[in-house]
Amino acid sequence: MAKTTASTARAKAEARPNTATTKPIEDGMDKMAGYAGKFTDYAEGSVKALTETAAASTEVMRELGTRNMTFMTQAVEQSVELTQTLANLRDPREMFELQSAFAKSMFSALTTEMTAQTELCVNAWRNAAKPFMAPLAK
Repeated sequence: MAKTTASTARAKAEARPNTATTKPIEDGMDKMAGYAGKFTDYAEGSVKALTETAAASTEVMRELGTRNMTFMTQAVEQSVELTQTLANLRDPREMFELQSAFAKSMFSALTTEMTAQTELCVNAWRNAAKPFMAPLAK
């Protein structure tokens, strides 16, 4: 009988720590499952945002390519016109004045175009970063 009482007391003693540790473990597992769910939502949102940003970046690259081709076409056309005009001139002073004016206008046009393209790229970066920065701001 003493053996049974000792066995029962031992079983009760062993059950107490199990009950005491099971609840915190279950709570911890619930928290881990919650974190995993949040991470999955964040990852899903990131993939969606990445897809949207890639599409937007493609559009920006197309826009930049179009702007560059347009600018270079105009520059070549103006250069050809200048060359034809210079070929018909006899006064070196007039040639230098035309070349100087052309260089100034091309530099001004290049500066304006690069400023516009820089603004386009900066805006594209800001728009691309927004979906990824929103969860970090919380």
